[in-house]
Amino acid sequence: AYLIENGKVTRPVKGATLIGNGPETMGRVSMIGSDLKLDEGVGVCGKEGQSVPVGVGQPTLLIDALTVGGTQA
Repeated sequence: AYLIENGKVTRPVKGATLIGNGPETMGRVSMIGSDLKLDEGVGVCGKEGQSVPVGVGQPTLLIDALTVGGTQA
């Protein structure tokens, strides 16, 4: 998470904790960046002795009205 001041991304928030309801938060996405990045080394997903490598990723998002806890870095 990054602090946005006067419409500009200024600095990271250290130890950020995002607080909210997932589906409601997705409804508050107001902008989506074009900087999609994937982390393919996250781990595996398994069921009944079978496993498949999985990864996660997302572009930068601007979410309106999200509660963020943490301290400025």
